[in-house]
Amino acid sequence: MASPFIEALTEFINTEQDTQNRQLLEIWQQPVGKRVAAGEAVDSVEVLEILPHRATLRARFNNSKFRPNDNLRLSFDAPLSGFAVTCILEDEQNEILRISPGYRSSFFNLVRGGGYTLDRDQIDVRYLLLNFLKNLAGNPEQEYRFRAMLDGQLLPAFNAQRLQQAAQSISKLAFNPSQAEAFTRAFAAENYYLIQGPPGTGKTWVLAQLAHQLAQDGERVLITAFTHRAINNALRAIGQKTGNRQLVKVGPYHQADDLAWDEWQVPNVERLEQSPYHPSATGFIVGATPYALCTSRLNNVKFDTVIYDEAGQMNLPLALVGMQSANRAIFIGDHQQMPPLITAEHQREWVKQSIFEQLFRHTSGTMLDITYRMNTAINTFPSRQFYAGRLTAHPSASDRRLSLPEQPKRYATLLAPDPAAIFITLDHRGNGMRAPQEAELAANLAAEAFRCGLPANEIAIVAPYRAQGRLIRQQLQTIAAQQNLPGLLTIVVDTVERIQGQERDLVILSLTTSDPQHAAERAAFYFQPNRLNVAITRARRKRIVIGSPHLFETQISDPILQSWVGIFKALYVESTIIPWNAYEANLDPGIRAEQ
Repeated sequence: MASPFIEALTEFINTEQDTQNRQLLEIWQQPVGKRVAAGEAVDSVEVLEILPHRATLRARFNNSKFRPNDNLRLSFDAPLSGFAVTCILEDEQNEILRISPGYRSSFFNLVRGGGYTLDRDQIDVRYLLLNFLKNLAGNPEQEYRFRAMLDGQLLPAFNAQRLQQAAQSISKLAFNPSQAEAFTRAFAAENYYLIQGPPGTGKTWVLAQLAHQLAQDGERVLITAFTHRAINNALRAIGQKTGNRQLVKVGPYHQADDLAWDEWQVPNVERLEQSPYHPSATGFIVGATPYALCTSRLNNVKFDTVIYDEAGQMNLPLALVGMQSANRAIFIGDHQQMPPLITAEHQREWVKQSIFEQLFRHTSGTMLDITYRMNTAINTFPSRQFYAGRLTAHPSASDRRLSLPEQPKRYATLLAPDPAAIFITLDHRGNGMRAPQEAELAANLAAEAFRCGLPANEIAIVAPYRAQGRLIRQQLQTIAAQQNLPGLLTIVVDTVERIQGQERDLVILSLTTSDPQHAAERAAFYFQPNRLNVAITRARRKRIVIGSPHLFETQISDPILQSWVGIFKALYVESTIIPWNAYEANLDPGIRAEQ
């Protein structure tokens, strides 16, 4: 009989997957018009070209929430029966979408022409995790070790000789004191260690140097994370920052499009056996998701160290899969940023927490405490709100300001170097997942900054909902066509979840919602402090928040959720507030700084 620990994790996995499947089934059963209106489908899709491993589609009216790498289902408005092809969205440019075949699928029966519908699809691979838990139940010693770590009975232990070895290594590296401590303790840890990396504190730099040094020491190192994007980013950083070429990514090819840089490209293979590295070899670094450890991709490969990036997003079952593959586990993340993606309701609070948050309760490890990203004005609020005032801006960043090569003809005050953290208030009401007024202003601000010489790759626009992001992209497309500025189309416009790990000189955040009832119904998602922290800490030089003050009228019976509304209100109050109506009317804008 399985232990209560195994049973709880088994229930968590099944409840999560069952809930996702049920929600998707409910969506599929809705009329296509309702699915389209909710952003869960695209109708009137035309198949333009069919190749063995790629098809090109045209969707003239696409207001979906879909994004690259989503699993989709192409059918004649019959996702539940009849003809249906599972596929993966590779990329989207205006009306054109490109897809590749999905899991165990092909385009053999696909024909050119119109009348298709694209719906979301669901891949149920829970059996991989359930099989792992079944095997874990048969290994009481390993299960006890995991439970002892999570309960705080087993704390990090360190090897004295490796502490000295690490101390010699850091003399050659440009570490600040907290980075040096994190590297030294992680390198010398005999079982596990935590490194908390708030925004811009160089956690990827520490990860790269740590992985490189461990591999140089002859270890087999696994780099893992919840997303392929995070893994690819870590591998790329290791290659770029250390020159290490003993790297390989193990995973599907459609998840390997961002492994290249100017000098080199991390090779990607479907299974480790296709790489130059034999499982018994030493001194190499592999990047893969925990799922790969449950399949032929990496099954039965034993590592010396597993390093988790973005460990604050890693749920417990996935984390345990990685931990069983190595003698040592290093968790690099931040429980104040994006948490695990949880779909269902769970009675046990602990099963919903990330591995990082679970371990942090008993051993906080090392917090990297100097941000090289945010200037002091941008850093002040998140440091006080999320990091007990311990996060400080490095002198190289503290006074940096937005400087445009050309003087703006529009929005000169809004795009001025100071103030660096502003909140523009638009007096709209009743908006939920879309706010056209905010989309228009966000796009125009970004376009003016771009026209004045700020590179597109130094601008990002963030929104809580994909529907709002799509409105903003449509506005940018219109402006690009009208002003002959094709470079505008390369500006990143994305949700908070997708923007974590990125940074820009100018970041514009559209809060979108101005319907208090809508906000209250989605409060657990919308007002989540972790998501706000990520959104407001992407900017280096200038942060512009756009929103309606009516959002702060939201009333929620749950005191915790209501306190989250208060955090949003505090950001508003502590920013430099610019009422848009007064500014637009060219009157006294009523700027007041209450920082």
